[in-house]
Amino acid sequence: MLGTPAAPVNDERDDYGWLWFVGLAALAGAGWWWWQRRASSAQAHPTDAVDTVPGHAEPVAPASVAAEPIAPAAAAAPRMLTRRTAAAATPPASEGAAQPRAWIELELRARRAGVNLVTATADVEIVVRNRGEVEARNIRLDARLTSARADQDAELGQIFAQTAGRLAATPFTLTSGAERVVRALVTLPRDNINVLTAADRPMFVPVVTLNARYVPSETAAGEGQTAQAFALGIERAGAAKLAPFWLDGPARMFETVAARPHALAVAS
Repeated sequence: MLGTPAAPVNDERDDYGWLWFVGLAALAGAGWWWWQRRASSAQAHPTDAVDTVPGHAEPVAPASVAAEPIAPAAAAAPRMLTRRTAAAATPPASEGAAQPRAWIELELRARRAGVNLVTATADVEIVVRNRGEVEARNIRLDARLTSARADQDAELGQIFAQTAGRLAATPFTLTSGAERVVRALVTLPRDNINVLTAADRPMFVPVVTLNARYVPSETAAGEGQTAQAFALGIERAGAAKLAPFWLDGPARMFETVAARPHALAVAS
């Protein structure tokens, strides 16, 4: 006896499979839109040297030293972190050719930096070189710690214009072609940190300012000046960008720190 033909099976996976495909396509399109918007934002606010992705910001190796005495979030990223390999302050060729004089050049080497509940701290070495043809006398070197902000150039201009400050070393003299390394520990009260945000996390980028004033020659009517600023960040193995200092993490000092010179500089 022949059985009754089986009724066709209604496979819901076949009926709704196209809905899964449409959903995946919509998610892919949203991801592409987000990536394009992020790329456009990075070009508008160049913080090229610092990686602000929280998941990639922490260094692998823990620091071996304890932390030392190291406001609302800014809407715009600081315009100062383009990667450079040398200080931007260079003597004007026309003035240098007028008569023999001293020309001071500054370089910053970051040793350690970090933040605790009270202060931010940067332990640095400052290389002071005399690139001029005569002796540079009465060199007074001022070193300070501040933090990156959207109006960075205006703040640096005010600092560079000041003639008095806390000297990083006793005034000294450099003969032509000589250099001196000055060790400095600069601090900033935590309340004075300009807090930036990335992915809803608070962070800051330390900025060390250097301002050297000196006597450029025996016959000079005025004084010479070289001023330069450097942004600090945390180096990570295999990463091209530096990591910022996250303010919601534990207090500590980082030893894998590097400096990037800011474009604004003074040489006179």
